This record gives sequence, C-alpha cells and structure tokens, in this order.
Amino acid sequence: MDVRPSGCEGSARKILVIDADETVGQMIAECFAADEFVVDTCTSTDLIYDVNFTDYALVLLDLGIDTADTSYGIMERIKQTYPDGRVSIIAYSVCMSPENIIRALNVGADDYLIKPFSLRELKARVRSVLRRR
Repeated sequence: MDVRPSGCEGSARKILVIDADETVGQMIAECFAADEFVVDTCTSTDLIYDVNFTDYALVLLDLGIDTADTSYGIMERIKQTYPDGRVSIIAYSVCMSPENIIRALNVGADDYLIKPFSLRELKARVRSVLRRR
C-alpha cells in the first residue's frame, strides 16, 4: 500500500497527507514531528479507498492530486462516513478561485489553504481545526 503508516496508536495526534508530491508529505511530517504528531502520507488516490480514516484526526488533502472530482469525492466520502466530525479535513490547492474554495468548504473541508503555504500557517490552522473537534 502506498500509505506510509506510522505505527502510532490512537487518532488524536495522527494526520494523513494526501498529495502526489512525496516531498510535501515528508516536509509536513518533519514539521509536525516536533509537536509529537504522527503523519502518514499517501501519494495516490487509487489506494485511498482502502484507508480507515478513523485512524486519523485530520486529513490534509491536495485538491490537485487527481481530477477535481476525485478530490472532492474523497472529501464527500469522509464527511458522509463520519458525519460526527471526528475526521477533520484541510484542503489545499494552487487554485485561488473563490469557486474552488467555496466548493471545498461546502463539500466538507474544515479549512482551505492556498499553495504555496508556510508551515507555520499550516500548523496554526491544524491546531485551530483540531481545537474545534
């Protein structure tokens, strides 16, 4: 499986990064390691349907990983499967159009970032979203 598991039990400190760029996942994992988060990465949407999202407190999803419909479909699946909000989503994309941002938020994203983003801003947004859980 392309998802690189961490081996950490419990979802409160686990993040799943879904991004075709392996470097992005590694960069995020290193950034959050100092805060004792465990980050798993997935670089292919083909394997995402085998993931148990309840293992994660948060999913970071690049809307550009595949087609827009695939990315939005992943968000819809997570929110329909876990309507209690136990799995939060922060979507990100290079696309700055209000339509994309609004669609992502309407489909189920808890927050949205424009790429490139700073890791400090990402950490702040992750903390904010997780506080609301």
